[in-house]
Amino acid sequence: MILSGIKRTSREWTTISEWTNRLGNIRDFYLLDTAIEWAEDQIVYRYGGSIDFLETTELAEQPLLAGLSADEIADLASLCAVRAYQPNEKIITAGSDASSLFFLRSGVVHVTLPDGIRLATLTAGMAFGEMALLEPKRSADVVADMSATAYEVSIADFERFREQHPRAGERIMRNLAQILAERLIVANAKVDLLTSG
Repeated sequence: MILSGIKRTSREWTTISEWTNRLGNIRDFYLLDTAIEWAEDQIVYRYGGSIDFLETTELAEQPLLAGLSADEIADLASLCAVRAYQPNEKIITAGSDASSLFFLRSGVVHVTLPDGIRLATLTAGMAFGEMALLEPKRSADVVADMSATAYEVSIADFERFREQHPRAGERIMRNLAQILAERLIVANAKVDLLTSG
């Protein structure tokens, strides 16, 4: 049994606890989004799916950097620092200055709105904080689900790289536009599904 949307400090929770205290298989989540994610994970794992938590990727494998030459990737890599994060460590805080972008090298992170609604789960080979290329402030939190490593490059260094490599800079912005367009298509499909019938 999964319960959602009831604060443990509420009167309703006390009543529900009395009704269910003999049941051993109850999961409770305050946010419905968290409950749904837990249920999805159970289905994935039950049917043999998994995320390769030990996978490590290199910059050349990042979709945001697709089409860059080996020399351009090497120049960008020289500007990056590899950062390590512990489970549940907050990497980005909503509302803070967007001063760098990240390329997830290993592990898993999740992106949430300030109210706790999970927007995405990211695995090795995916970028995050890339909206810093367009916006000066962070719009979401990013937290490590488990130990993770990421290449971090400051926006100032990234802008210098784009000036030194204009073709690569144009390619990166095209890749970003493609990634954002794909996200919009998925979001529209979800809205259509939620609002139909």
